[in-house]
Amino acid sequence: MSGHLPPQNWLQARMTLQLQDKGTAQGADALMPVPPTKEYVEPPKGILGLWSLRHLIGLMVKRDLLGRYKGSIMGFFWTIINPLGHMMLYIFVFSIILKVRFNGDSNTGNFALYLMAALLPWVAFSESLTRATTCVVEQPNLVKRVVFPLQILPLAVVFSSLLSECVGIGVLVAVSAIVTHTVNATILYLPLIMLSQFLFMCGCCWLVASLGVYLQDLRHMMSLSLSIWMYGSPIVYPASAFPEHLRILLWLNPIAGIVSDYRRVVLEGLAPDWGMYSVYTAIGVAIFCTGYVFFSKTKRSFADVV
Repeated sequence: MSGHLPPQNWLQARMTLQLQDKGTAQGADALMPVPPTKEYVEPPKGILGLWSLRHLIGLMVKRDLLGRYKGSIMGFFWTIINPLGHMMLYIFVFSIILKVRFNGDSNTGNFALYLMAALLPWVAFSESLTRATTCVVEQPNLVKRVVFPLQILPLAVVFSSLLSECVGIGVLVAVSAIVTHTVNATILYLPLIMLSQFLFMCGCCWLVASLGVYLQDLRHMMSLSLSIWMYGSPIVYPASAFPEHLRILLWLNPIAGIVSDYRRVVLEGLAPDWGMYSVYTAIGVAIFCTGYVFFSKTKRSFADVV
């Protein structure tokens, strides 16, 4: 089992990734062993041990980003094109046809900014959750043949999605500055919000990555589940449109608090709603710890299933 092999075999993880990157076209040179380094020793057990794997996580994220756009004409620009395409569709349906308004402003440009501020974190979350469902079963060699810290596979997916989101956030801030002629100093709160978002995303991805190994139907259920989650969150409509007797659901839904705080700090020049921030951060920490423990317990039998 991957969780019980000797410490020196951590080096195999690095070698395997490098061999996969180089391919077999380079012949025997690609099979040269990698000299041991102090970076690739067995990390301490537990969540804090993830810090010892930061270099390996960085390598996985790099491979993911390069592999995702390999052979694509537009390349990394798809990280902007996809959200913009969805935004144009939602603007047409919800702003032009259904006349949804944010803050009572009928301006379509205002709707676009508010929609984009919520759509970017949602796309990062939904994309990472969808990909995490199969991130373990798609790597049978890492599960069966080498010692590999499998817990970083969902982590790499999360970091990759967040990096793409950061590019979109940069574009959003630039467009907002052009439209409103100002950049709110409250965007300095973004790292705090993204930290809570990161914790929640990691926990959810560990859970679905583990469940995806044993429940093959999960990948098919994910699309419908995420659609329900999206329309149950104030993404394409303001939180004020939510029925009063159901407002408690907004507090229990971390995505609702996260997208609302994105809008507050980027577009409205307000600090996060600290009450809601405390709630979704606490939920994020709880999900993070639960997801890590669940993944750590279940990964011992991954090799028997994959």
